[in-house]
Amino acid sequence: MKFIAIMLKKFFKYLMCLCHNSDLSEELTQETFYQAVKSIDRYNGECKMSVWLCQIAKHSYYKHLERNKKEQRHMLQDDAIHTSPEAELIYSEDKIALNRSD
Repeated sequence: MKFIAIMLKKFFKYLMCLCHNSDLSEELTQETFYQAVKSIDRYNGECKMSVWLCQIAKHSYYKHLERNKKEQRHMLQDDAIHTSPEAELIYSEDKIALNRSD
């Protein structure tokens, strides 16, 4: 049991170095070990288990970044769709005014 606690701390710290967010690091640590248990049959022993787990942790973090990027794109698209004609007109007028002031 102590070994597991040490491993969890180790990967939590590794993920903290990547994302600088303790809540996210905790979530990704859980995801790392979930993925490891799910795919233990693919571990072939060619490298240390800690190296294998680091790869899973890194990929979990990259997946998180990709999901975040997609969510931000969707939010921007939603904002563009929900922009009122009045807001677009004001924005356009502001741009014109800025260009004239130069």
